[in-house]
Amino acid sequence: MRFFFFLILFFFNKNAYLQHCPILPSPVVYNQGNENIYFDNSLYCDFIGLNSNLSFQLQELAKVYHDLSITSFSEGPKVIFKKLQNVIQDSYSIQVSDQIVISYSSDASCYYAMNSLMQLIRKEGNEFKLNRCYVKDYPKFSWRGLHLDVARHFFTVEEVKRYIDLMSYYKFNTFHWHLTDDQGWRIEIKQYPKLTEVGAWRDSTLNNHYSTTPRTYSKEKYGGFYTQDQVKEIVSYAQSKYVTVVPEIEMPGHSRAALAAYPEFGCTGKQMGVEGLWGVFDDIFCSKSETISFLKNILDEIVLLFPGEYIHIGGDEAPKIRWKKCAKCQDVIKNNNLTDEHHLQSYFIQEIDAYLTKKGKKIIGWDEILEGGLSSNAAVMSWRGFDGGIEAANQEHYVVMSPGSHCYFDHYQSKSKDEPLAIGGYTPLEKVYDFNPIPKELDPRFHPFILGAQANLWTEYISSFKQVEYMVYPRAIALSQVLWNPDTKPVLTVFEEIISNYHFPILLNQDVNFSKSIFIPRQNWFAQKKGIEVSFDSKKQEDLFHVIFDQEMKINNTASKEIILRNNQSFHIDRGLKSSTLNFSVHSEQFGTELKFSITRHLALGSKINFITKPSEQYNNGELLLVDGQFGNRPWKGNEWIGFDTNNIIIELELKRKQKIKEIQLSFLLDIGSWIHTPVSIDVTSNNNKTIKIREERCGLPGQYSPTSEKWKIPFSTRTKKLRISIHSLGQIPSGFPGEGNIPWTFIDEIQVIR
Repeated sequence: MRFFFFLILFFFNKNAYLQHCPILPSPVVYNQGNENIYFDNSLYCDFIGLNSNLSFQLQELAKVYHDLSITSFSEGPKVIFKKLQNVIQDSYSIQVSDQIVISYSSDASCYYAMNSLMQLIRKEGNEFKLNRCYVKDYPKFSWRGLHLDVARHFFTVEEVKRYIDLMSYYKFNTFHWHLTDDQGWRIEIKQYPKLTEVGAWRDSTLNNHYSTTPRTYSKEKYGGFYTQDQVKEIVSYAQSKYVTVVPEIEMPGHSRAALAAYPEFGCTGKQMGVEGLWGVFDDIFCSKSETISFLKNILDEIVLLFPGEYIHIGGDEAPKIRWKKCAKCQDVIKNNNLTDEHHLQSYFIQEIDAYLTKKGKKIIGWDEILEGGLSSNAAVMSWRGFDGGIEAANQEHYVVMSPGSHCYFDHYQSKSKDEPLAIGGYTPLEKVYDFNPIPKELDPRFHPFILGAQANLWTEYISSFKQVEYMVYPRAIALSQVLWNPDTKPVLTVFEEIISNYHFPILLNQDVNFSKSIFIPRQNWFAQKKGIEVSFDSKKQEDLFHVIFDQEMKINNTASKEIILRNNQSFHIDRGLKSSTLNFSVHSEQFGTELKFSITRHLALGSKINFITKPSEQYNNGELLLVDGQFGNRPWKGNEWIGFDTNNIIIELELKRKQKIKEIQLSFLLDIGSWIHTPVSIDVTSNNNKTIKIREERCGLPGQYSPTSEKWKIPFSTRTKKLRISIHSLGQIPSGFPGEGNIPWTFIDEIQVIR
């Protein structure tokens, strides 16, 4: 802890506070004066005109931020409040002169102003000081959300309240509460008590990662649920922080916990337990009228507990295998003139939509609910990239953007091997900060249909609230900036200075277990004429890196097993005619961080790569990644792979000169639960038009689908400079597998050429 306080004090220029506004998300206008005002540990306020909740919240915020005492005082108060009329929604201003004047347009904006004021105050000795300044502020987006999955792992009432506290400090206003899934039903429904008596508890939980083989399980009973009184308590608490709670009741998929309690509402009626494995499962709610009535009865109780405008009904990842074999589902298709099971899901969603509309509510669901059409008041949450959101906005549906590429906080946030186990993917703070909820492809006419965005925290691999905090912060602060004031947000380096100098101490003071990944030195790889160059850079320019090799390296004409590098100073690794591996470790003097690497030399190390087929934006980590000599680890991290979401992939590789080769090796990733599959066949063509075709015979055979080959060795004896590699995957994921009917992902991490 002492070491980290040292970082806070000296990480950046000690006079940085003179240059940047400490408020995050940063305000629309911030004009700073040259003088300060001072006060002791009591701040006198004129609360006339404020309701009791606002008065209470101001006092609470003062305690949280600075342990200040706020006292109501009408004669000569330090803080005065003024209500604004006919201004931008949720706008406020702060004028700091001899007094502090907060002008606000709504109770919520007054709360936002209070947070901003507390972020401006600094302690100096036994006094508190505040720069004379003027702040004017208002949000760009109306939906500024954070999501929490309590179905995979359960969190207490107090932990949920703390989650709401932290998000409210950064002006988030929507809490998406994921209450039901295959692994647990977390909300009391009085008409159906077995939903919590049975559905809230599982007898086993997967150990390690989904892709780990062989799988093992913890056999302890696990679970929990919220009573309706507890739900009311949390909803009321959120309202006091000006946060709206949006509950999610998953349907028709992700329903194994409910079916464990009431199997008669599935297609088979078969009794099953609450699932202890992560993923997508075939047993979903049946589309028969009895199930629809069951869900409507549940929603009758839900709408009474949540006063907000929207109810989230899920709608994602619903395999149709049971529906295809279910006589009652087929009757629904026939009786309603539906085309197939996909239209049956639309029918299912529309039934729920119409019912909730009668109850005065609107539905919101994951972007799969677009299939087959929606009612005019339904909203869409776009998670599978931006396309679903664009389609929905073009149809004049309101949209909340939540693409996995930028908004999935269950992904890894640094490249360090010390990161806690996560589902996969790679979403560092800078990726979140670069997010724009309005896609550049969207016609400006439809921009008003983008309500905003939110980050999602799925908790398969997050079993404690300390880990929740670690995964969410500081990435949530970056997202708050994107959603509040993206047009004038600071450049990334300035933003990092502000959170390091001002907000990390605030989080420390509240004992938040936030990630310090922005302090981890980064490794950089560059193609070079004879191989690759490797360097490291640190947030502290004076940092030194001790690099220790497992074999002698020739550096500046001197053979050694150890070198010391300055910030951004590089060393060279030659390519090799044959495959050989170099292992080394890197130690940062300033941060005490050690990084370990292995680089495999081969003939194509640092060669030119041309993506004829463009990778997915979410998993495009640069052409060099395929020829950098590094292999992806298991469990996989998104930064270690190039990902493609198309059936056929063409990649061109150009060696430095024409030469004889003997073999090509390609490394792929297999993770069926993440829809990532290995290829069916690969064609390789040299620039002298020699071609070889390799087929994985275990793939694509009816009834024998078994994609097991991650390492492909392709004999290819020829003399060439260029190679054209064509990779062919299945047209769609077969029935019975997660993501059935969708195009599978193909992930590649290295292309080796051997002489």
